[in-house]
Amino acid sequence: MESALQIVPPEIQSHTQIKRYAERREKKPDEVLLDRAFHHAAMQKLARKGYRIPVEKMGRPDIVHNVLLQIIETPLNWEGMLRVFVHTQDDYVISINPKVRLPKNYVRFVGLIEQLFAQKRVPEKGEPLMQLEKSTLQKLVRNTHPSNVLGFSILGKSTLMRNAAERTCKLENPLVFVGGFPRGHFGSGTRSLLNEICSVDHASLDAWVVASRFVYDFEWSIGITQNRIKSKTD
Repeated sequence: MESALQIVPPEIQSHTQIKRYAERREKKPDEVLLDRAFHHAAMQKLARKGYRIPVEKMGRPDIVHNVLLQIIETPLNWEGMLRVFVHTQDDYVISINPKVRLPKNYVRFVGLIEQLFAQKRVPEKGEPLMQLEKSTLQKLVRNTHPSNVLGFSILGKSTLMRNAAERTCKLENPLVFVGGFPRGHFGSGTRSLLNEICSVDHASLDAWVVASRFVYDFEWSIGITQNRIKSKTD
């Protein structure tokens, strides 16, 4: 949630660094993802202007890539028991079809997401594997009708990951938030949507570590892990 994934903001699309990057990729400045690895100087300009989103929480599409690879290629998803949404800092929501096979290569992933922002769905025809719509996080929560909303943050109550997973798996329709940004904490609007916040370590863990550990412990709690091993040995 609040993922650091967005097209370059209009405020810096004319910046030399952005224009050169877009030219190298044979695209327009409003067609490329913001990426701190390539756009640091332009992002500093945003910071000086007091941009509405904290700049330290922007420009890291690699975080989303890593998280998605960790949770989509799992038995929980293969067995149709996982729905994945990506909420971006500028209020877009990406809905991901469980059938999607994301590129492992980061460059190809960036191209795919840029295509998604341009077309609003991928592929353009046939069954959509990814869809993009303008939506607030509040609207996403309303539409998914969760029985409980859990978030992971170092500011939360100290909890063993397995205990959090065991509690969550007993709920009818739980929704789990994992922050998709490099620094900082959930904004006040996001925190207001959470029924509980759990901290699973005394230090901040990368988002993909938290997401993958939760998915595995959830699988263990509902017996998927054990059943798949048993079916292989029978």
